[in-house]
Amino acid sequence: MKIFVSYSFRPENNWVEDLVLPLITCFGHEPVTGRRLDGGALDEEVRSKISQCRRMLCFVTRSAPKRGKKGKATEFSPSDWVRDELMMARGAQCDAIEFREKGVSYGGAAAFHAYQEFERSDLPSLLVHLAKRLADWPVGPIQLRLVIPDQAMDEVQRAANAGHLRARCVALDDSGLMRATEDLQVRVRDHQLLVLFWVRPEPNLSIEVDIALGARRLVCRGISPAVSEARLSLI
Repeated sequence: MKIFVSYSFRPENNWVEDLVLPLITCFGHEPVTGRRLDGGALDEEVRSKISQCRRMLCFVTRSAPKRGKKGKATEFSPSDWVRDELMMARGAQCDAIEFREKGVSYGGAAAFHAYQEFERSDLPSLLVHLAKRLADWPVGPIQLRLVIPDQAMDEVQRAANAGHLRARCVALDDSGLMRATEDLQVRVRDHQLLVLFWVRPEPNLSIEVDIALGARRLVCRGISPAVSEARLSLI
């Protein structure tokens, strides 16, 4: 899985490149940053890179101090560019997680989003927390092949070929707790209908597939992540 990592390239933030990026790679994911751009418009290139990633990790660190009446720095502003990248990702519906250094504050939409605070003097705690998140993220999608009833095949094929067919996939654990859900486009590949569901293939998971087909629905329940075929029933 590609993960966009947003951070300020100031020398004091080299720990992101030295520690965070290798950690992401160790868990089988691919880190993407805006450090090396190809000479185009910055906004366009960053948006393009973010659009290729399923998740973002944003490290909002101290930049300019905010000084009080006595000239003492009590709070700090973040890098404008890092904050903008975070807003780009959220605007693009990318799953963005903000790690905010203690003492950093800024306005705008930030107040409406949760963030994980960290201390620069305690980077090991930050890395342990990050490792737990990375361990839960799927490295790649489960590919489910859809088997459609004959009476619905023509309608489904037309909708899929036009790019209009979507499937809601839900992963439940053995206690019935929902672990992941996505509304996914049904793809046509080599005359087969497929959905690519990004979920870790744990043995205790059960996958449900639900497709709206006008007033009717195609459903399949109780698929093991180890099974690549979803036989749908028309209801």
